[in-house]
Amino acid sequence: MSKKNKITEQEVKKIAGLSRLSLTEDELEKRTEDMNNILSYMDTLNEIDTENIQELNNVHDMHTSLRADTANSSLSKEDVLKNSPSTNGDYIKVPLTVKKENQ
Repeated sequence: MSKKNKITEQEVKKIAGLSRLSLTEDELEKRTEDMNNILSYMDTLNEIDTENIQELNNVHDMHTSLRADTANSSLSKEDVLKNSPSTNGDYIKVPLTVKKENQ
């Protein structure tokens, strides 16, 4: 296989099948070209000498921008239930999201 074509249409077809994607012939040709371009670019990046380059952890040279993790007072149970659209005693009622097989 030439340096330009590292992946074949057959391999892209197999990857598409494993991903449960159906590709037209035009899409198959385009995805093969795209993947070969990506792999070719990776080869270009691999040729760059990074031996004496320090790792970059953050492109903005910032430290954590998160606030301090401190305990604060929370809403009371009554306030939460009062602001809920539907309740059942001490519980918030929500719509069913997952059905069991026998439901």
